[in-house]
Amino acid sequence: MKNNKLLKLKKFDTPTICNGLELIDQKFKLTGYSKEKFFCLNPKIKPMVGYAKTAKISSLKHNVKTSSSIRIDYYEYVNSGDYPKISVIQDRSKNPVGSFWGEVNANIHNRLGCLGVLTNGSVRDLDVIPKNFQFLSKTLSPSHAEVSLIEFGSKVNIMGLEVKDNDLIHADVHGAVTFTDDIIDELLHAIKFVEKKEKVILDSCKSKDFSFSKFKKAFLKSQKLKY
Repeated sequence: MKNNKLLKLKKFDTPTICNGLELIDQKFKLTGYSKEKFFCLNPKIKPMVGYAKTAKISSLKHNVKTSSSIRIDYYEYVNSGDYPKISVIQDRSKNPVGSFWGEVNANIHNRLGCLGVLTNGSVRDLDVIPKNFQFLSKTLSPSHAEVSLIEFGSKVNIMGLEVKDNDLIHADVHGAVTFTDDIIDELLHAIKFVEKKEKVILDSCKSKDFSFSKFKKAFLKSQKLKY
């Protein structure tokens, strides 16, 4: 049942999701979404809708001691859960110079149930990434430099968006937004209302006999609609 609701959300782009969330609670006007521009590998594929699997890396030397098994422990963490997932990777380096993400990690995460990745780090191997796997990253880099995995399952911050383990994420070429899955039904209802309100204006603008007076009438009509 939950996966069916997620599929319904995939029909909408991320700005539309934001419109609905803002109608439900005005706090979403200022929080819960990415604030910086992403590089997007596949702008034309459907939005990602899944639950966050978080981690922190460093693409430069660091002083954090980690277990030799941390990489396989991390993959086991990503593998857990029979639901759509999105990898969310924070590079602790202020100016990332190396890619954790390339052909190998994209294929691994794809088989472990991830739809793609959000990262403030860099990516590479763009020509050999699985067809429906999405990269939303800060930058590109041809090298993996000295990249290493530091921790996973913790709170991260990606391009101004705070994400916790298992947060629900909707993301596409525009960026990403997080919310809880207990409001999906209300969100779908809010989106339906927003689209109804916008349609009044858009129909006027697309009309062959457009005039300002007709547009004004349509605009005022849309403003009278109440949620």
